[in-house]
Amino acid sequence: MELRQLEYFEAVQRNKNFTHAAAELHVTQPTVTTAIKNLEKELGVSLFDREGGGMELTPAGEELLIRTQIILKNVKKIYDRVGEENSYRKQEVTIGIPPISCARMYPLVMGNFAHSHPNIDVQVQDCCNHINITRILQDDLEIGFIILPDMPNPGLEFLPLEKGNLMVLLSEDHPLAKKEAISFQDLAHEDILMYEKGTSYVEVRLEREFAARNITWNIQHYFSNFSTIYDLVSQNFGISFTMPTTSPILSELPGLVTVPFEEPMEYEIGLAWGKNKYLSSGCRELIRFICSYYEKNYEEKPASVIRAPKG
Repeated sequence: MELRQLEYFEAVQRNKNFTHAAAELHVTQPTVTTAIKNLEKELGVSLFDREGGGMELTPAGEELLIRTQIILKNVKKIYDRVGEENSYRKQEVTIGIPPISCARMYPLVMGNFAHSHPNIDVQVQDCCNHINITRILQDDLEIGFIILPDMPNPGLEFLPLEKGNLMVLLSEDHPLAKKEAISFQDLAHEDILMYEKGTSYVEVRLEREFAARNITWNIQHYFSNFSTIYDLVSQNFGISFTMPTTSPILSELPGLVTVPFEEPMEYEIGLAWGKNKYLSSGCRELIRFICSYYEKNYEEKPASVIRAPKG
């Protein structure tokens, strides 16, 4: 049995397709097919149920998948640990960034850090808040920006960076735009434009807040691109919500105003990683860089910023 066979097997299972797995692995489909057949022959079992054109795992395949995932994760950690002191080896760090709540973090990671650390290859993945948390807990993501949950997860280390308040996003021509602060009751009959259903922290948080006050809210439309939401709000086709950590360029579009809630909707953003999990040297360097950035650019520094993991 070869490590490459296990890599092929894991890719086929994840893609549910030999062709897609081959494309991901940059090999031909026959190469993958032959490797899987040889693996099945060596083990003396079928790993996939191919009846009806499906690609479901057999019980033996499910057992092998569990073992394979452990092996591949350990191999990755070996490469990280053995080679991390070699300055000529390009390390890879994968970080999840929620596309709305933490949009302001993209330039910091992809620009400032990437340019000053050419030997660290930063892979940024768009992941909504709860997906980031789930993937970190499953050891599928090394680190991510998240909004701190109301109930801290015991499986996570969380480094607070900054706090903000959720704001109501309105057209400057909207009647509520003239108010100094907005109540939940003010929004009861408004047409609300929201990012993809069930994916954003804003929707989850506001659904809970409206329910706690026995107020029904009206989400009129969902959109996959939040720049579309900003554009429609500026034309007074509905209202939405924004956060100080959202893209500053979008927040400054003409025709838009932001108004706070009467009851401040505070949230806290920070970095999260798995508790007691090994962090590569590249990941630790990224954490230190972000902490240093906040220390230099923010007057009120979170006390926990100084607790960045030691190299």
